[in-house]
Amino acid sequence: GKEEKKSAVANAVPRAWLEMTANETLRLMMMDTKETLSFLEMTCYASREEIEEEIEREWMYALTERNMRKMYEQTWGWNSLEKRRELSDQNAKFVLVFTQKKKREEEKEEAKVALNTTEDEDEDEEKPVAFAHYRFEVDDDDVASVYIYELQVEQTMKRSGLGRVLMRACEEIGCALGLKHAALTVLKTNQAARSFYAKIGYEETDHAPVDAHYVIMRKRI
Repeated sequence: GKEEKKSAVANAVPRAWLEMTANETLRLMMMDTKETLSFLEMTCYASREEIEEEIEREWMYALTERNMRKMYEQTWGWNSLEKRRELSDQNAKFVLVFTQKKKREEEKEEAKVALNTTEDEDEDEEKPVAFAHYRFEVDDDDVASVYIYELQVEQTMKRSGLGRVLMRACEEIGCALGLKHAALTVLKTNQAARSFYAKIGYEETDHAPVDAHYVIMRKRI
């Protein structure tokens, strides 16, 4: 059908296009977000296989475990193998956000030079601080959608506006490809996440079973 074709076309889009669209979204949003987002850069992967650095693969899993394990254990249980498989799915796509440590103030820099000391080796090293795992799928209403499977942000970057930027990037990618909806699954016990998604326009649907530990939220894009 038409919606299946849309999803198939979206899944064939190359990494370069995804990255260009994501970074343009970041650039536009930085104009009216906090200064803390002014040194970010987005990297996109059109498939799990494109991730060359094993450290990036492990970081995504480790961040998800740090942020979600306790909450999962209180509901349907945490399964490390299943979560790794989910992140390794052939249809998985990713937007990663990297940041550099802030430069020291000019006065401090001059003081270090005067003392004949050097910067820490990793002072300007790029650090991953957040990621979104999404896929292009046909939803329960037979509409091609961008489905956000994970949105994870390091604790040091919480409440910085970064989550909103990542969600917008995924939405803009879907919108530019002609998809009508963005959707996601969130645990019922995760009230903070449910509130955040509601604030950015997501509404809870009746697609999840009544006795499920989760709800499915959707937004027209």
